[in-house]
Amino acid sequence: MPLLRPLMLVLVVALAAPLAAHAETETLQVRNRSGVDLVRMFASPVTDEYWRDDLLGQYVVPSGGNADVTIRNVSECLYDLLLLFSDGAVVPDRVDVCASESYTIEP
Repeated sequence: MPLLRPLMLVLVVALAAPLAAHAETETLQVRNRSGVDLVRMFASPVTDEYWRDDLLGQYVVPSGGNADVTIRNVSECLYDLLLLFSDGAVVPDRVDVCASESYTIEP
């Protein structure tokens, strides 16, 4: 039994190492072609229960404009998005942040 505890610790560390090593930063160019200004944008991994911080901060992406947003500590690729527009519209979506370099919002 005394050998079991160190072996379990090694196993837990070995399994967690690839997850920590995969965490990285992804940049996504947001292209707003919606016809309405984008005022807030939230992104969270699909497995999260809560939205993370607003990716735009104080910045507004005008209709026809582009903005680079940075998603930090990416440990999985599929993200839920929540887009809030100046006209009050709220639009959910989903994006693979590992495979996509840009995200276009269209009407």
